[in-house]
Amino acid sequence: MQHVSSLLLLAALICAATKAPAQPSAAPFPAGKQVSMHVGVSPGGGNDNVMRLVARHIGKYLPGNPTVVARNTPGAGGRRLAGILANTAARDGTELGLLHRGLVTEQLVGDAALPFKLQDMTWIGTPTSTTDTCIVWHTAPVQSLADLKTRELVLAGTGNEAPQVAMLQRLTGAKIRTVIGFPGGASMNLAMERGEVGGRCSYSWEAIMAAIPQWVQDKKVRPIVQFAMDRHTALKDVPLISDFAASDLDRRALRVLMTPQVFGFPFAAPPGVLPEVRDMLRAAFEKTMQDPAVREEAKKIRLELSPVSGEILERAARDAYAATPEALARAKELIASN
Repeated sequence: MQHVSSLLLLAALICAATKAPAQPSAAPFPAGKQVSMHVGVSPGGGNDNVMRLVARHIGKYLPGNPTVVARNTPGAGGRRLAGILANTAARDGTELGLLHRGLVTEQLVGDAALPFKLQDMTWIGTPTSTTDTCIVWHTAPVQSLADLKTRELVLAGTGNEAPQVAMLQRLTGAKIRTVIGFPGGASMNLAMERGEVGGRCSYSWEAIMAAIPQWVQDKKVRPIVQFAMDRHTALKDVPLISDFAASDLDRRALRVLMTPQVFGFPFAAPPGVLPEVRDMLRAAFEKTMQDPAVREEAKKIRLELSPVSGEILERAARDAYAATPEALARAKELIASN
């Protein structure tokens, strides 16, 4: 709890620091002017690789073919970057960012008080949605959700998987114990391989196929549940978390909780850009996703492109923020720590 409290305090301080007395005015896109594209993490890793892939190519499809500079703007789990985009960044299309998808619904179901409205961002698009899973090692005593009702599954964790574990426990009665303290994915995978833990949760199928595809092919790991709005085409026999909803209220709550999965690796501009600038950015993003060079580079980082438009992301955010108080209260109950 101390770690969580410190993180929330840091987020509040950083976001407060980025709040400006007056927000910049919207302006037309300055053709040819340098564009900055940010990501809220340090160099290296999945989100950084995706941001740099887009940054290398989107300038070809923007007016004046501007240079696009990739920038790492880490801090407070991506909240610092979101605060900058919302409060101080230029509203002319020259400041863009890849945001953490989990922030999309944080103001609805989280504890952090953010001094801006995330749903008001200008959503540009995402290279792909994501489907989170819980996977188990092939020798683990648990090989299905049915097993979890009678046998305990020991998971490797960092703390980020806690909401999904809580959902599983409340909706299915799953017996799960999480060992917290792993520094990252590589160490968690090693712990599975050594038999120290039986599996891990909050591991996207996209990241699995990028990092450990051979384990899937050799059936060393097995997904036992997926967290998404709809079934992934490669996981047709793996149950969705919504399959275990006991009521319509549960289903509405889960739709809110699954909204970040739609966003995947969401690119956004600040709120309040001119409609013509928004449309230009969205069109440039869509053309970038169809660029043969981009598709070839995506293969090299094992990113399967299945783009989602900015219009769809905007609608998904609007739907989540239109949820009833009852659905939001139930969503909070489903992910509350024990």
